[in-house]
Amino acid sequence: MKIKLNHKISILVFILSFGLYFGQKTEFNVPKDIETLQNAIFYFQNDFTKDEPKAAAASDSDFSTTVDLYNLKYDGVSKNPYLDLALKSGAKPKQFIQQAIWTVNMKKVSSKSTKVTVYLEQIIPDSWSKKEVDTKLTKSTGKVEQEIKKFLLNYKPAEAAAGAEAADASSAEAATTYSDAPTVATEDGTPKQKKASKYLQSLFSKKQFIALPASSDTFTKLLKVDPTQPECKDCKNGKYSNWDFDDFNMIYASMNNGLEYYAIQYYGSDMVSGLPHGLVFNDSSPSECKQKFARYNAQLYQTTVDTDENTSRALTVVTFKMNSSFVRLEFGNEYLSRLVISNKEF
Repeated sequence: MKIKLNHKISILVFILSFGLYFGQKTEFNVPKDIETLQNAIFYFQNDFTKDEPKAAAASDSDFSTTVDLYNLKYDGVSKNPYLDLALKSGAKPKQFIQQAIWTVNMKKVSSKSTKVTVYLEQIIPDSWSKKEVDTKLTKSTGKVEQEIKKFLLNYKPAEAAAGAEAADASSAEAATTYSDAPTVATEDGTPKQKKASKYLQSLFSKKQFIALPASSDTFTKLLKVDPTQPECKDCKNGKYSNWDFDDFNMIYASMNNGLEYYAIQYYGSDMVSGLPHGLVFNDSSPSECKQKFARYNAQLYQTTVDTDENTSRALTVVTFKMNSSFVRLEFGNEYLSRLVISNKEF
């Protein structure tokens, strides 16, 4: 949610390091007073910005803040237009930049003129790309600088204020839908313990989701536990595989309609690690997972699930496709409680 105009400058102050930027600077003059422009920049947006508070440093004649772009994808020929990405030797052409930060400085020239300087200060690749992207040699293409210039030249305070009110209302509504406030206790006040599951560690020893197609034997060899075989009329051979452990359950099923999937359901109250990609049962939140898997266009939404024939409940879900598998993360009581990997979208 954007900060109200009369609070934007005063509530957050930061010190910018002017010696660490990437060596590119775009400078231009805007025929408007600095007070108008320092308010205007908080309303700048494109398809890669977020509606969020911004830190700022200001005096009577100078002002500094940042413009942050998120989730910039690079996939071979299809390149994001905002960065000229530098790859290290042998790096794959498919990369993902979690965040790119441009510093915007303003200096008062006169009562009706302001000098604006924009430069790329930092890029943050996601965990898959950080070893393959040269963050020091990556440069800005100049596109976001031109967008900022055009925006400031055409900025009208009345239109921006109306847009801010709509954004505030939208953010307030979203805040009532999802809550990711951290907690360290269960509902009865008992502190949550963090522990590792040896079964999950054995299952995902390669730190990756198990690829499909697979078989019941694939999971039995990893878990070193034989499953039960409950009946299932829609499953191949009329059965599916089921493994029960102290605080979680796993199933593997191959359906007559071609659907194949495995699912792990956690029932305990502790925080349990052992899943790939840093996922933790009863600790990973929906927004954290959406950001973690942003390179795969992760979607966060709410749906309903049936609890019995007559009742249903709301459920928060994050879904995405990783390689050839569809991943569905389900969140009970606000934290990760179920993982489903399938060869088709549910």
